Amino acid sequence: MQSKPLGICLLIDCIGNNKEVLQNTFTFLGFEVLCYSHLTMNNIIHVLCQVAHMPQHQDYDSFVCVLVSRGDSQSVFGVDQSHSGFRLDQIRRMFTGDACPFLLGKPKLFFIQIYAKSESRLEDSSSLEVDGPSVNNVDSKAKQPGPCRVHQEADFFWSVCKADVSLLERPASPWSLYLQCLSQKLRQGRKRPLLELHTELNASVYDWNSRVSDKEKYYVCLQHTLIKEIILSHA
Repeated sequence: MQSKPLGICLLIDCIGNNKEVLQNTFTFLGFEVLCYSHLTMNNIIHVLCQVAHMPQHQDYDSFVCVLVSRGDSQSVFGVDQSHSGFRLDQIRRMFTGDACPFLLGKPKLFFIQIYAKSESRLEDSSSLEVDGPSVNNVDSKAKQPGPCRVHQEADFFWSVCKADVSLLERPASPWSLYLQCLSQKLRQGRKRPLLELHTELNASVYDWNSRVSDKEKYYVCLQHTLIKEIILSHA
């Protein structure tokens, strides 16, 4: 990737334990980081809409969103405890090519940590969904909006981690293991393909899960429609 910055990194932390380290990590990687803390669900929607329509995307090569929130298996709540939540698939649709034309043909990377109640049926899964051939060209120089053959759903990297909300009720509320591993892998492997780094992240999470109780486990699910190999650094 060639643009400076590489793109916008939207960081929404509704828990409060992760913002500073994540901000430093994505700044280090070369992103312009926009930080928001402790948002209501309506404010999350408002911020996502604003960012999706930012004209700066036309000059940048990628987009990152990191979202940390209470929720359930399909939705995020923000700081609202009684609301039905905002569905994850709706967040994704806000950044498809038709809704966000300045990001058409560019990687859109989502890292989402959800803390949910046990009855939300946290699932131990790590699925990989691939759409399109992997190629060695990492240049995703901006394409201007207009007629384009790139599929509207292409170029998404969608990594979601779910953990039990009881982790937040401990006296010393911990850093998310998932986000901790993510920051470490991105910093140490900034010249390596993102999919390789996420595979190593999976291994670290599974190693943790083998040594702790069910309430302390993290469950990571990755889906992607990338059509290019992604390395989060300048070419």
